[in-house]
Amino acid sequence: MDRPPLYAPRSLTRLALWLAAGNLVIAAAIATATWLALQAGRDSDLTRARETTENLAASLSIEIGAELKQVDNALETLGLQFRRTVGDPDQVRRSIERALADQRSLLPQVDAIRITDARGQVVYGLADEEGALNVGDRDYFQRARDGNGSEAVISEPLFGRIQHKWGIVVSRRLTRDDGSFAGVVYTTLSTEHFIESFKGLTIGAEGAISLRTRSHRLIARYSATEPHSIRGIGDVIVSEDLMRKIAIDPQQGWYMTRTKLDNIERITCYRQVRGYPLTIYTGASTAEFLAAWRGEVVQQGALAGVVILTVLGCSALVFLQQRRDRRAAIGLQQLALEQALMLDNDMVGMMRLRDRTVVWKNRALASLFGYAPGELNGQTTRALYLDDESFRAIGDAAYPAIAAGRRFRQQLRMRRKDGTPVWIDLSGASVAERESLWMMIDISALKESEATAQHLAVHDALTGLPNRVRFTERLAGAMTLLGERVGLVAVCWVDLDGFKDLNDEFGHESGDVVLRVVAQRLLGGVRGHDLVARMGGDEFALLLTALRAEHEAEPALRRMLDALAEPIRLPDGGYASVTASIGIAFAPHHGRQAESLMRLAETAMTTAKRAGKRRFVSASSLPGNTMNAPNSPSTSVGPDAPTPVDAIDTPSGPAPEPGSEDGKKGEAQRAAPGSPRPHDPGPPAVPDHSFDESVAGEEDPGATLDGEDSSRVPPSRKPG
Repeated sequence: MDRPPLYAPRSLTRLALWLAAGNLVIAAAIATATWLALQAGRDSDLTRARETTENLAASLSIEIGAELKQVDNALETLGLQFRRTVGDPDQVRRSIERALADQRSLLPQVDAIRITDARGQVVYGLADEEGALNVGDRDYFQRARDGNGSEAVISEPLFGRIQHKWGIVVSRRLTRDDGSFAGVVYTTLSTEHFIESFKGLTIGAEGAISLRTRSHRLIARYSATEPHSIRGIGDVIVSEDLMRKIAIDPQQGWYMTRTKLDNIERITCYRQVRGYPLTIYTGASTAEFLAAWRGEVVQQGALAGVVILTVLGCSALVFLQQRRDRRAAIGLQQLALEQALMLDNDMVGMMRLRDRTVVWKNRALASLFGYAPGELNGQTTRALYLDDESFRAIGDAAYPAIAAGRRFRQQLRMRRKDGTPVWIDLSGASVAERESLWMMIDISALKESEATAQHLAVHDALTGLPNRVRFTERLAGAMTLLGERVGLVAVCWVDLDGFKDLNDEFGHESGDVVLRVVAQRLLGGVRGHDLVARMGGDEFALLLTALRAEHEAEPALRRMLDALAEPIRLPDGGYASVTASIGIAFAPHHGRQAESLMRLAETAMTTAKRAGKRRFVSASSLPGNTMNAPNSPSTSVGPDAPTPVDAIDTPSGPAPEPGSEDGKKGEAQRAAPGSPRPHDPGPPAVPDHSFDESVAGEEDPGATLDGEDSSRVPPSRKPG
């Protein structure tokens, strides 16, 4: 009996060792590539979440800063009136109480405005039923007393002694003519006010928004998971991650950790309110932003496992081939079949080209572009590109790289068989002298999500209108181009009359319906190149461009006032109506700076409200403003002006106080049971050419800075 050859076992052992080592290397490479791809996807999702929360925090810090500035200006005005008021005590009291009432009417967000003497005893601003009140022991009183009075003092969160609710106090030092301390003037902003302003923002099912003082005490917090909770108000309950970030940069930053109040992991961005010792925090749940990524983990992990198992199977087949010659052919066929299954998958489109002509493609590619099996074979790839230019550009960029032995990759829009565009991640590599292998992945969903995130950053979630950020950008763009063409740019500030009472009587769902209808009616009253934006709450702004004279804006504003006053059908079947006060400023007559024009228009709007509401007032009527154009319009259009508006305005006489029974009946009316309800006209038929035909064809200079018609974005379909 012959001895079996010794080399055979050794060769099989060596082959087994090489195959095992190769499989380990391949498995490690696949696992590493999968992990890197998943990590890149996770980083991308987290970056998107961070950018979204940063934009929200920046917007809120601006809004809260503007609100506090408005309150501070009112307190400073009261301080000046207090110092200048002289006479007998009764006359002084009547004068100061009247000044307090005037400022209180301009600040609907505050609960009360009061004035104390030097001992802290409240002497003005208390109702008879509220009794005596001394705030001399309060920290804000002592800080205002000991300060120099140059800036407002904002308190830590306090629980009110009269109103019995949480809030903060904004106060200013009062001085006599000799400079001595005379007391403080102060007002309160309740926690409920901030929570209500946070509720209208889109933060996700587990997002949270909070406002804290510089000492990190919680003023207000709104979370979608606990919408009515006041847990933690007045306390310092923060994470160590926040403290570390604040120590590095107290102005702004972001961190990711579990919130101590509800144990939900969030990406939180903070931004300090400029000029005030307050910081806004916006948090987005990582569970929501990473939900899609976790699905990709499962899919790519499964795919990597399949690939690794396939490589192991191929190695086993090679090893068995050496041991059993009879199964060599079967093993090769099985391996070829498995390779064909990998290539002809349903996820990644593949094709092999010779001189840009298809010689082979898999099923996924035909499905991706909508072609039948075999339809692309022998055809050039020109049919997959949008146009000749993109076809030529890819050829000029890709084939020199492929010829040099490098891989080519690019994201571009290509074309399906039916002509619709599709975003493709395209990559190619050389497989022969004249042949190349290309892989294509549909990334349309990713591109759409990126576009959606960009849209939400500059648009109002409730109405779909551009927000303050986009309006400021467009206005600034119009200012830069103002000197290149003849014409005026008008900034109109629109504030709804009676909206707060309507909101209180019918609820926030009805208030949201009213805001969306108002947005559509404003859009119906402007031209295609004008802009309508929601600035927050019940305030809107219009950007009217290509005006040759100021009076050309008057007809459209009158029609808007009429349209806004039309009844609005509410979700419960009732009807309500609101009016509006409008302030308008023109560039360059009233300046060339965007921010100053917006402030001037808002001031003119306030003047319109004081004059009786449901009217518009030009900034030319404000003290210190003169018109540069001879054809300046009437400074105020309303009930007292001889215009068509007079026919729809309220009767002459004192306007009803906000919140009174007469005011509620005049500003928001519900159909009584059993009585016929008025027909709901919906948005009134205001023609797009609401302005003089002489300017209807001109373009908006500000719109050239923006690729989209941002004022024509439809509002959200979700009710309320």
